[in-house]
Amino acid sequence: MEMHSYARAFDEQLDKMDKILSEVRGEDDKIPTALATLLSVVQNVEKMQVETLNKLTSLESSVNKNTCNIKTLSESMDAMGKQMEEICSETTSVQAKVNLLEKENLALRNKCDQLDAYSRRLNLRVSGVPEHAAEDVKKIVIDLFGLISPSIAHQLPLTVDVAHRLGPRSGDARSSRRIIVRFLSRSHRDRVWRDARTAAVLKEKKITLSEDLTQETREARNQLWPLVEKARSEGKKAGFRGAFAFIEGKKFTAKDPEPL
Repeated sequence: MEMHSYARAFDEQLDKMDKILSEVRGEDDKIPTALATLLSVVQNVEKMQVETLNKLTSLESSVNKNTCNIKTLSESMDAMGKQMEEICSETTSVQAKVNLLEKENLALRNKCDQLDAYSRRLNLRVSGVPEHAAEDVKKIVIDLFGLISPSIAHQLPLTVDVAHRLGPRSGDARSSRRIIVRFLSRSHRDRVWRDARTAAVLKEKKITLSEDLTQETREARNQLWPLVEKARSEGKKAGFRGAFAFIEGKKFTAKDPEPL
């Protein structure tokens, strides 16, 4: 905008010179005055030319400086672009490692869950047995299991490995803690578990036996229970084995309730 103003002013001075020259044509007495005026105009024009030159020099300096700044900015942007590419590459590599670790962690967790579930197959839990001070829990469960499975009663003292109450005792004397029992023999444990389903002594004493399940297995069974319950109400053979439901020989999982 400032350069345009200078251009207009310069044109105005030239127009003024043309006007003076046209006024003095044929009038010699006006020539000295006109020359003085022309000299003033020329001086103004020279001054404006110098100012214009200075402005152009300053503008050129600014352009050069801006060009240098743009070049520096461009180099900085290129460097940042390279850094971003390196970061993206490193991030991709790290994400791949994280995905692999998550996959390995899931596999290890599943393996641990399987080992835990397998180990618990030797256990049974007993609920509803009255609790007394200085009781011999192992003898209590051996006697109870002897009533449930009389045919192996003589073998139980050798096959029942550990029996104890679970958790701290509460202040309520009427409540009894559950008992967990570990067998040395899977066959003896399974025999007691099968016989318990029809054992009258459990109903008489209001005692229940249950499997020692992992949390994952319990959650899976809770999800599958409506399916099993519905099948049983329809007269179908249905039950659980581990974290799976079996209905008429078909296997069902909690993640996919369709038969496998």
